[in-house]
Amino acid sequence: MWTDVLPLLLFFTFYKWKGIYAATGSAILAGIFGAIYRYRKEGKIEPLPLFTLVLICVLGGLTIYLKDPRFLIWKPTVAYSATALFFALSCRRGQAPMLERLLGSSIRLSQGQWRNGTWAYVAYFFFAAALNLVVGYTVSLDLWVKYKVFGTIALSMIFMVGHTMWLSGRQLPEALEAAETVAQEVLSEP
Repeated sequence: MWTDVLPLLLFFTFYKWKGIYAATGSAILAGIFGAIYRYRKEGKIEPLPLFTLVLICVLGGLTIYLKDPRFLIWKPTVAYSATALFFALSCRRGQAPMLERLLGSSIRLSQGQWRNGTWAYVAYFFFAAALNLVVGYTVSLDLWVKYKVFGTIALSMIFMVGHTMWLSGRQLPEALEAAETVAQEVLSEP
């Protein structure tokens, strides 16, 4: 978890302290150290965090080298779009949709519900990608940084909580019965 949040916090801190180029450098270094930490702890780095690391190194490096923050502004858009495509590709016939792979052990849904839920995430990620460009090219760099650090986290949390609540309300009847049985057992214990 800290390997996801720490680079953002360092980025914001360095941005306020030393500006966009120092902030970009700190995000690159935090991403590299986070990847090393994950690799040492888990023995591997998942494809999506690795892709994000490559993006921050390439687009962040171009931002620093060319002294042009537009490359950095594109980083979230490329990451969100790639995530959307990754989720969309998981909806091919014969494959478990990405949402089922992530939440299948805790929520029981039909195959169609998993697929629809995954498509909702695809739509959200494409929306977030487009919104990042709109914000990045219509407001000041300072406001975009605040949006990037705080706004995207808030939007993601709102979507995920709302979507999880929506999915939970559509669980298969046998899953709801099992949950009610467990709840009754817990409530009947002294």
